[in-house]
Amino acid sequence: AVVSTQSTGIQDEYENYLATTSGGGDDIMAPAKTWEANGDYSRAIEAYLKMTVMQTTDYALLEEVWYKALELALKFVPMKAGSVGNTVAERLAEISRYESAGEAYLSIERYKECIDMFIAGDKWDRARVVAREHAPQFEQRVENEYVESLKKRGKAEELANVDVIAGLDLLANRGQWSKCLQTAENEGREVLNKYVALHAAQLLQDAQPIQALGVFTQYGTSENPANYNLYRRMCNDLFLTESFSSLTAYKTWAALRDVLASLVEKMPQNKEFNSLLQCAHLLAVRTSAAGHKQLFEIGVKAAVALLRYTNYIVPDKAFYEAGIACRGVNWNNMAFVFLNRFLDICDAIEDGSTDMLDHSDFSDTDIPYDIVLPEDFSIPEEDREEAKEWVLAVSMDQRVQQVLNTDERGCYEGSLLNVHNNVTSPMCILTGYPVLRGEVVFKNTSSVANKDDWNVYVMARKVSHSVECQDVLAYLQHSTGAPANPSYSFA
Repeated sequence: AVVSTQSTGIQDEYENYLATTSGGGDDIMAPAKTWEANGDYSRAIEAYLKMTVMQTTDYALLEEVWYKALELALKFVPMKAGSVGNTVAERLAEISRYESAGEAYLSIERYKECIDMFIAGDKWDRARVVAREHAPQFEQRVENEYVESLKKRGKAEELANVDVIAGLDLLANRGQWSKCLQTAENEGREVLNKYVALHAAQLLQDAQPIQALGVFTQYGTSENPANYNLYRRMCNDLFLTESFSSLTAYKTWAALRDVLASLVEKMPQNKEFNSLLQCAHLLAVRTSAAGHKQLFEIGVKAAVALLRYTNYIVPDKAFYEAGIACRGVNWNNMAFVFLNRFLDICDAIEDGSTDMLDHSDFSDTDIPYDIVLPEDFSIPEEDREEAKEWVLAVSMDQRVQQVLNTDERGCYEGSLLNVHNNVTSPMCILTGYPVLRGEVVFKNTSSVANKDDWNVYVMARKVSHSVECQDVLAYLQHSTGAPANPSYSFA
């Protein structure tokens, strides 16, 4: 009875002390240690647990005290271990000691709660171990939450190590395209193609078609039909924004040519992309000729041949460029026809309809009637006005006629189709013009070139050492088997 009375007195004094004190860890723990030393473990546990954040903000001390309570319960009062463990774990969680809370739950075999605490404390390896060894039903949940955690914190590279697609998506969403595509390269062509397309789409959305072209140049193309609209959009945006005649635009058209060539190699029967490839090639030839006087006529022919594809390219710009090119070499009849057509298309753009277009000038040609009008003019107002003034001026000149040049067939000279007998002539791989005679034949293919134009181009490249002309010939070598160092043809 004396011992009981004495213990009760100590407990009362301890509780009164706890209610009025706010510090001094060793002093606070002294009575609890006394009970522990006396073997009164239940009271020692209660005393240790009576310490809270009300008495001290020393979280390390609280963790030590509460863990002491749990240790005593596990060792000496197992009937209380479950409730003590829950209390200790909950309190540790309240002061954000999640790892210790997890260990507390683990000691009383509360595996789900243990895993929750390890997750809360970012101790993913510990959570995985507990799930694997004690609660395999939670293994997938741990991995799922790890992925979500990495997503929320933007840990893209770590995320890619556990969920490649999720990691790549995060990198893409954050605009870290270089890292995204670098990582995707290691995951196979299908994965890479997906993120190449996403990046290109974003660039096109941001009005950066040259950068989108650069992505396809670096990482390649896919024949996936889902990407077709991307290629169409990229081509259209480039046709709208890039010069058809300046030497500085050569790199763009050569890059587009090479990208489309790689695509056409995968699907050679696709008419649309074969036509877009031909457009890019003719623009490359046209711009490669800029600055070389001896190549002016070849450049003009390429500009004129491009009109065959006005159902694929921007029509007002194509006719304007062809007209200006013809005017530059005094092919004034053709210039008049093409610039007049350009002005008619400008009127149609303003009206929003092609219904009033007069096609009579092109009735005996392979220049298409069906064109898609751009939403706005692709040629600046100043240039439109200059073209209008020139057309009005030459319409009064008796020396200029509104007719297209014809050749020995009696047909428009740029037409592959002979409208009199429906015979289609082969196309010159350099200018896009029909080859009627004096052809250069390339081995192992059906490709031909006009001998005179071919010889002029080859000589110009040799004399000028033009990098652009050499690149055009290298492309033709690859696509037709032309010699690496082509020379004159005397055939």
